[in-house]
Amino acid sequence: MAEQTPPDLQDRLDQFSQRGKSKPRGNSLGVGALAAALALGGAGVAYFLATGLQEGDSALETSDVETFQDRRPGSGGRLKFPPDETEQRVNDALIAVEEALDVPAAPAPEPSAEVLAEIAKLREALAASQAARNSEIQSAVADLREAFDEQKAALEATLAAKETELANLQRQTETRIEGLQAMLDAERAQREGLEAELDREGVIADQRLLEQRRRQEEEQRLREAERIAEELLTAQIKSPAVVYADGPRGGASGAAVADPAAAGASGPALSGNEQFLQSARPLEVQEAARLIHPERTLTQGSVIQAALQTAINSDLPGSVVAVVSEPVLAFSGDRILIPRGSRLFGQYRSGIEMHQKRILILWTRVLTPDGTSMEIAAVGGDQLGRSGLTGLVDTKFAERFGGAALISVIGAAPAVAAESANNETTSIVLGDVSSDLQDAVGSVIADQVSIAPTIYVDQGASVTVLVDRDVVIYGGSGSQ
Repeated sequence: MAEQTPPDLQDRLDQFSQRGKSKPRGNSLGVGALAAALALGGAGVAYFLATGLQEGDSALETSDVETFQDRRPGSGGRLKFPPDETEQRVNDALIAVEEALDVPAAPAPEPSAEVLAEIAKLREALAASQAARNSEIQSAVADLREAFDEQKAALEATLAAKETELANLQRQTETRIEGLQAMLDAERAQREGLEAELDREGVIADQRLLEQRRRQEEEQRLREAERIAEELLTAQIKSPAVVYADGPRGGASGAAVADPAAAGASGPALSGNEQFLQSARPLEVQEAARLIHPERTLTQGSVIQAALQTAINSDLPGSVVAVVSEPVLAFSGDRILIPRGSRLFGQYRSGIEMHQKRILILWTRVLTPDGTSMEIAAVGGDQLGRSGLTGLVDTKFAERFGGAALISVIGAAPAVAAESANNETTSIVLGDVSSDLQDAVGSVIADQVSIAPTIYVDQGASVTVLVDRDVVIYGGSGSQ
């Protein structure tokens, strides 16, 4: 807001200005008159001097002409004029007039007490007006600052509300995405189940076709064999020689392979190895089949490395559990069918023979972490794949032979007593007791000597399992 001076204060300022302007008027008129008089006087003096000097001046001098100018002045023949005294006097007069005209300015009059009081009042009024203006400005600034703070608080509240709304929208979006992902996973699982079912149906259909083809080939082979047998029989009948056949007349294998017993009766006796060689089955040609899903097939001969989770004691048969220590890949090599951490379940038997150092384990089931179960019938081996698992073998030597020796001593005591007896009747009785005791102790000694050893396998021992069949794994088992 612009400051406005009150009317009475403005009137006082105007009066003070008029007083200041009217007082020095007389001084300015006197100085002007004095300057004009001095100027006129100087002009008159200058005019008088100029006219007097012009009357007293003589004519200009001329130079004489000579035939030979031998005496030339040093100025080179130039003309020299004397200085003009009139011009010099005029200049001096003008300088004097100018000095006379330079009148010093009159000193400013000192203000009166009334003027000073009026100035003090004006200053106080100006300070009050300035203070009021500053107060109004500060009030306006405070109002603006308060309005700015209110607007800032409103904007911050709006921003917080927008952020809360954005967070709610983000949570809703995440919830919706999770729901869609769950639906997608369920649909994917359903699709994989349908694909697995279709694959299973395809495998069953392929197996049926393969079985049907095998039956057709077998029937064709049998018909061909019967035809060859009939042709051979016809040739034998029409042949002039006499042929004795030892085997059945209806099959080609009977015509080709003779009975070993009959051959032994008609010729030299054959050893066991020769009989084994002659009893070999005829060659059968099998048709090769291609794996339909090599990326999901665990083929026969696949090696599963595991570690025992439970210890083994061969005194009694029992179950055993192992944990797979290395992942097992599919036939294609780009998919893990049995991951690390899967569990193997099997059984072991007791009844270890006298010189047996290994215990036989039969593994029957594989359970993966994702819940896939596979039925197998594989024999467990050691780290090198040898059948059976080694461990600490307790032969029970002291129990077997120590007990037998003690029983023998007990059985021999009556015989020694009978030999040392003096009475014949006592000797006969002790002899009968000794024989009966030896007969009774004989079976005990046999049982004591035939105590089977015990094999102990510690927990954590490494085992190797060779898969005995092709296993096709469907569903979500396995990883890339």
